[in-house]
Amino acid sequence: MLDQNHAALELLVIDNASTDGTAEIVRGFSSIRYFYLEEKGLANALNHGVERSQDAFLGFLDADDLWIQNKLATQLERFAANPSLDMVFGHIEQFLSPELEGPVKQRLRIRRKELPGYVKSSMLIRKESFWRVGLFDKSMEFADFIDWYMRAQEENLQELMLPDVLTLRRIHETNMGYTERNQRIDYARVHKRSLDRRRRLSKT
Repeated sequence: MLDQNHAALELLVIDNASTDGTAEIVRGFSSIRYFYLEEKGLANALNHGVERSQDAFLGFLDADDLWIQNKLATQLERFAANPSLDMVFGHIEQFLSPELEGPVKQRLRIRRKELPGYVKSSMLIRKESFWRVGLFDKSMEFADFIDWYMRAQEENLQELMLPDVLTLRRIHETNMGYTERNQRIDYARVHKRSLDRRRRLSKT
């Protein structure tokens, strides 16, 4: 993130009760605002950062993924060209974490290396637009962004998907998609909630 070629960058690190050397590393960068949370939970950490951000735009990046150097500049150009846009996405490129051993790499084969990035790490959004939708739902720990994105569509947020690869998604054994498979019931809950909201609106 510090390699972005967009100069004005507010950077918050939300340490979600980690047990590694995150705090010591962050102290070496005076430009970073650091927050440590005792309470675990991805949605909780995301909300904590949103509530303390001061910029007009919000971007999100998981600890193990990467942004292309021109991500922010590319997306901000599109916002400047079209003031009606609420959020801009880019493509993501998936890659196997280089330290993985051969058998693990075989098990985690990537079927599609590049694809449209309808994920929070590829999104840049106006903060005022984010608040039209609201915070991430802490009860949806596994499907937090899917739930939020469906609510954003219901609010008719204007979005743009760029063809450029802007985010690199690291694939490894500890991705939540692998370690939290038992939580995939959240997907069904998200869709049911969305259907229920739409039904209530159609009756009003």
